[in-house]
Amino acid sequence: MLFSCKISSAVLTYLERQGEDLSPLLECTELPEEFVRDPSYWMKAADMETFLLQVLRLSRDEDLILQKIGHMAPTLYSWGVLDSVLRMMPKPQEIFAQPQRFLSYFISPEPPLESLVKTKDSVAFDLPVSTELYPLVTAYLRAAFESLPVYVGQPLAQCTWNDIHFSLHWASEQATMFQEDPGHQISPELLRSVVAELEKHQKDLEQKNRDLQQHNEQLLSTQKNLENRVHGQARSETSSEATLPQEISAVFDQPVHRLEFIHESSIESLRQNLSKLTDYMVRAQQLITLIVGQDRMKPGVKEAMRRTDWERVKNQFPATVEESRQILEKTKKQNEESIHV
Repeated sequence: MLFSCKISSAVLTYLERQGEDLSPLLECTELPEEFVRDPSYWMKAADMETFLLQVLRLSRDEDLILQKIGHMAPTLYSWGVLDSVLRMMPKPQEIFAQPQRFLSYFISPEPPLESLVKTKDSVAFDLPVSTELYPLVTAYLRAAFESLPVYVGQPLAQCTWNDIHFSLHWASEQATMFQEDPGHQISPELLRSVVAELEKHQKDLEQKNRDLQQHNEQLLSTQKNLENRVHGQARSETSSEATLPQEISAVFDQPVHRLEFIHESSIESLRQNLSKLTDYMVRAQQLITLIVGQDRMKPGVKEAMRRTDWERVKNQFPATVEESRQILEKTKKQNEESIHV
């Protein structure tokens, strides 16, 4: 099981704002800092729990820090595109209209839910993520889910998560910021289409990240095996040279497809550009959908353009696409050359 780096991104953002030294925290994870900060990346469940444990050890208010960070989710802006989508929801019910799908933003694979009960101001279910196994991750998520109504101008919800039993209750019959300003209200159907578009691109990106993680772990494992063999060869006259080519071949010749060599810097550049591209595409889709059937000069449309930062998206999108294409071509060429070496 994996947990989203939306969690670690939120933690780092909060601590950075507090002026804390992040180096001891970053040293406790094998992932590069840019991955730990990337809300579209994933971390092994046990590693995320260890990461949060280190946060508690370094914190001066350790009893409250995870709850505090979770409650500050709407102001930390550390969840990537999901932050923008949540701000456009008309009411809390829409956020948890499909709880299993929403949880998949934070837990992978998407957790199956049992005993699901939904009302106009609450949702409850059982899920295979226990507070006994992951007390720190679930503590953060519990507080973060309590903050969801804040995105639509309502007070914090009340969340309980005991073992596998989860329930969330929010305030009812309270006007949201959308109800107070009808001219800016967005229909649930429109929002669902935006969320569906978001999911399509985000899932593709997250799957690529998971594939890269898997290949990276395979290469690290092979590197350790080769280093052990080299050290053993230095200590003994009986060398294992004949077996080394076979081991290298076994790693790069996979059962289904050939695992090609990709330079680490190219992977990182391509990953960052794909992340940007996904963000820009989703927000452009939001803007286009909002404009349909509306006068472009209306204040509501202008506000939507401001929220999506349309000018920056419009200016950077072509250059980002072109750079991604060039990097991909260069990487393919490197792969081809490495295969024939």
